[in-house]
Amino acid sequence: MPRKKKEVLDEIERRITASSLLTDEEKEQTRKRAAEHVLESRKKKATDEYFTAVVKEEEREFEPTEVIEDFFVELPEFAPFIKINNMAYFHGVCYEVPYSKARSMADIQWAAWQHQNEIDGKSRHGDLLRRPRHMALSPTNPNGVTTTQNIRASH
Repeated sequence: MPRKKKEVLDEIERRITASSLLTDEEKEQTRKRAAEHVLESRKKKATDEYFTAVVKEEEREFEPTEVIEDFFVELPEFAPFIKINNMAYFHGVCYEVPYSKARSMADIQWAAWQHQNEIDGKSRHGDLLRRPRHMALSPTNPNGVTTTQNIRASH
């Protein structure tokens, strides 16, 4: 039968306190060193995060025309993400991206929806010549073809 967590922790504590290799002073120094190490690693992590934020801010100031904007990715079922420069932007997520990238993403998203409309049998926006025209052969027409629909008419 496996031991309980409390029993295991008690056993570890007993072994540490019963150790004759380390004196109480050495144990205290080791604890202080461990605390310093933890504090140092947390400080390094905070410094790295701050550095990353400052780099982004400096890059924004370097290109003032590139406004950062929120872009919500909303794609049809067949497209789980948009991939630009080997970076995936997933459906249903809002991203902070530069203006130029947001325009590219909007164009890709629009094309994906147009493709979905075509698959679903709906006419693509502005593609009136690809509609079925209900053409039939006719002996009374000199060209031999008649249609019941005006192909230049708009919806």
